[in-house]
Amino acid sequence: MKLFVYDPFLPEYFFIVISLLALFGLSFAVKGLRVLQKWSGIGLVVVPIIYFYIILAASVVNIPYTDDFNLLETIFNFQHTTGFLPKLKILFEQVNQHRFAFERLVMLLLAGLTGTVNIKVQVLTGNLFLLGILWLLFSALRKQGISWHYFIPVPYIIFNLVYYENALWGIAAIQNTPLIFFALLSAYGLGRSDGRGWLLGFAAALLATFTSGSGMLAWIIGALILILQKRYKPLAGWLITAGLIIVFYFMFSYQVIPSPGDRPWKHPLFNLIFILGFWGNALYLDVPHPLVPAFYPDLVRCVLLGAAMALVFGLWLIRLWRSKNLNWSDWFLWGGMMFMMGTGAMFIISRPIANYLMYGGNIFSRRYMIFGVVLLAVCYVAVIVLVKTIRELSRGVAVLSFSGILLLHFTSYYLSLVNVRKWYEDLVIDSYYWKNFSTFLTTGDHFGDIPFWNHPTRMKNLIANLDSSGLSRFYHSGPFPDHSKVLPQTAAEKEVYGGEFHLTRVLQSDRNNQPLPFLTFTAKDTVQQPGYFVLASPDHTILLPAVPVPHNPANLLRARSYYSQKVAYALFEQKLPKGIFKIWMMYPQANGHWKSVFTGKQVSLKGQQNRNTP
Repeated sequence: MKLFVYDPFLPEYFFIVISLLALFGLSFAVKGLRVLQKWSGIGLVVVPIIYFYIILAASVVNIPYTDDFNLLETIFNFQHTTGFLPKLKILFEQVNQHRFAFERLVMLLLAGLTGTVNIKVQVLTGNLFLLGILWLLFSALRKQGISWHYFIPVPYIIFNLVYYENALWGIAAIQNTPLIFFALLSAYGLGRSDGRGWLLGFAAALLATFTSGSGMLAWIIGALILILQKRYKPLAGWLITAGLIIVFYFMFSYQVIPSPGDRPWKHPLFNLIFILGFWGNALYLDVPHPLVPAFYPDLVRCVLLGAAMALVFGLWLIRLWRSKNLNWSDWFLWGGMMFMMGTGAMFIISRPIANYLMYGGNIFSRRYMIFGVVLLAVCYVAVIVLVKTIRELSRGVAVLSFSGILLLHFTSYYLSLVNVRKWYEDLVIDSYYWKNFSTFLTTGDHFGDIPFWNHPTRMKNLIANLDSSGLSRFYHSGPFPDHSKVLPQTAAEKEVYGGEFHLTRVLQSDRNNQPLPFLTFTAKDTVQQPGYFVLASPDHTILLPAVPVPHNPANLLRARSYYSQKVAYALFEQKLPKGIFKIWMMYPQANGHWKSVFTGKQVSLKGQQNRNTP
């Protein structure tokens, strides 16, 4: 699997999908190819799922990232606490507005079965819930009597890299993805209109509530479904149990956290646009969006897509109101749209803006794209159901939709695979930063920043506790010695660097839209691709991953490779320590060792150290 980290075989994946699509299309036009229709169609469904999980399995490493440490701390505390009530408080401990009981139960189960919390297993477990989401959508389409052929675009919506942060991050993978599945499962259960369905809806809503704060929307959605179904006795039981659970949620060791900033109604137009953009965030491209006085085209498309899906929601509500022959899939799709849209509304209420969304800035984290992606999938199925009685129109909608979905799918992989690689490389080298400088490459804005708001001892104590208990072996990961020994052990003093090297320094807006010095290291060696940029001063030896740069789209298919020979790494200067650094290139060797070659260049860094910097 690790092979796919270094070469994701993206042109080959594109070729397989396009070939299967061509065979599937030709099978309708050429009678002799009808036998291929079923198998090419199944191939189109299965291939994106397999490729997604291959990339995931190759790219995820058993190394915690930021908030993962918070949950690991509570797992350690749970294991070393006695008494029912203290353990219950730890299990339901508040994190911001959330209670991550489900996430902690998953990690406790992993720890109980294996003695450790393997982040890679945790991530893969969370992403398996995507298959549950996919099955529910397939079942809804089939319940409407629609050919499975119309389902083919759905895997290309769900299994892409638009939301790669959610797919790769331990805590996000077992939070947002199961949350959406539980919410959809709750709507499915209540849509069945029977006692067993009510119990299923209740159990799923309960799990959603203690997976994320927005899971409480499942109770509101469930009540609305029961009201429209005119099932008042089950509604009474639903409201009573929901009330008891919500009372426990807010009364059991809970602290209200006020939302910063203005209220959304202070700038209604801006926040209406904001919520439409959140709903349509499946089109939010994986490119920088610094605040500028001009509209970003992809954000404009997000808003337009959000408006289109709001229209679909309205049409579906009319269908529910007027139709006499409704089945569970009608309620399920409505509940799915409501949950994703409601989550967007909660996001905007907690983080209102006072400007046009399309100007860019610090807008969305990649982990939130999962909500827009699933909303798009639900709305696609809803649209197909709405036009199913008009055969030619339904075919036209499916073909047009699949064209746009496939373009989005391919674009997401092309833009984000390099960031998946960077995520992998950054985490692999994180332990080096911790062991040598008591900081992380992946955390904070400044050199020396650590999780838990730079607490002077909490992180050190936690990692020592995790290591001694076996919950995590983070401290022991990484192939490099003490930073003072890196060059003495790897430097090829007599070897002359024969490749290209460039360093650029520009002002770029950070996530707070403040212009700061931004460094980009680039190199190209046609003989061997380097693994790291090495910045060496008398006080620090800094390793920065040499992440390969993708070929541009024009050369991608011609080169039959995703990555070019060029490597790069970019970061804000304040993330590096102050000093004058000589720049070396480090190469992997066949014997598992490393070789460093001096480029003949050096750089003076101003840095911006904080009080925790060693």
